[in-house]
Amino acid sequence: MRLAYFLGVFPSTSETFVLHQIVGAVKAGHAVDIHAYQIEGHVQHDLIKQYDLMKCVNYRPSVPDVKWLRCLKACPLMLGLLLLDTQRFFGLLKLFSSLHLSAWLELFFLAWPLRGGQSYDVIHAHFGPNGLMAVRLRQAGFLQGKVVTSFHGFDANVVPNLLGKGYYQSLFEYGDGFIVSSLFIAGKLEQLGCAKHKIHRIAVGIDVEKWDFHSRQGDFGEQPIVISVGRLVEVKGFSYAIAGIQRVKEVFPKAQYHIVGDGPLRGKLEQQVVDLGLQGCVRFCGSMNQDELIHMYQSADMFVMPSVRGGDGAEEGQGMVLLEAQAAGLPVVATKSGGIPESVPDGTWLVEEKNIEGLAQAMIACLKTSQREGYDGMLGCEFVQKNFNIEVLNQQLLKFYRQLQ
Repeated sequence: MRLAYFLGVFPSTSETFVLHQIVGAVKAGHAVDIHAYQIEGHVQHDLIKQYDLMKCVNYRPSVPDVKWLRCLKACPLMLGLLLLDTQRFFGLLKLFSSLHLSAWLELFFLAWPLRGGQSYDVIHAHFGPNGLMAVRLRQAGFLQGKVVTSFHGFDANVVPNLLGKGYYQSLFEYGDGFIVSSLFIAGKLEQLGCAKHKIHRIAVGIDVEKWDFHSRQGDFGEQPIVISVGRLVEVKGFSYAIAGIQRVKEVFPKAQYHIVGDGPLRGKLEQQVVDLGLQGCVRFCGSMNQDELIHMYQSADMFVMPSVRGGDGAEEGQGMVLLEAQAAGLPVVATKSGGIPESVPDGTWLVEEKNIEGLAQAMIACLKTSQREGYDGMLGCEFVQKNFNIEVLNQQLLKFYRQLQ
């Protein structure tokens, strides 16, 4: 098969699952093109170099945020497409009446690397807005092939709140298939008007072997190390875990809480730590690469994911870090938010979101159980191996591509 991946950013530090999908297709012998909006800094990954993926990437011209600059920069692209690809240029003109000006102009930036038209067996867009652009470019004749769109959470939860419930109407009508990582996101798409028969659940997986599983002996005494991983944003709920740790310290006086990640709420969370007198307990570790994160998982005694539904409607689509923590053998405590319950086996400590007391009691119970009995971690690790093995899931994805033919 000849495959195209429509992405916002490539390569991206936060979307390694996309990289693994692309590598899975290349390893299976398929031809791959990558169409992306931009590159993220100086991201390096061994797989990119090993499979020489940068030669497969086509970047669109940058799109100015200011409307008049966007119009100005779009003019030479319009003229170039009129001269070099007249038929498809008029295909874009036909879309003018159905789109806002800014969205219509953006199509010329996306179409420029595709002039002359590109034919694929499958065009796989990650995130709803990219899928919408792929469908429009196919309508204008710049693309040929089945369009598949993966929804991951923000695009299903927040984007419709910002741009209207009908934002994806044409995508749902003309798109050929939609992939979700959880039943939670599937339900969101149905509520937005996507036909149920077009939705397929293929979870986002991890390379289970990379996370160095080992069981916990529970020999941490009064000084357990609790960790969380994620961007410092509202939906991650770290303020509730910080408040909960204050109660945990009543039972485990020397408990440590390490938060891996960075983001706009760091200053606010640091102030909360000061206000609660937890400066010697809570540590903000900043962003980490995979090797550093593996070491962090190995040194910890418990993993906490205190996610909540954000004021903008954001919710966890699946919870990738939960998979990593379980693969490393850590006991986990999490909230019943979004798709999180689908990412852990029965028997996991799950509490209602924003329930500080419930979260604290679950953390205490988890640590006490681990201290008393140890924690072999096999239940969580085997659950991840069975349901979230990236190699198995890549095969499911390729099978889905073939079924569309």
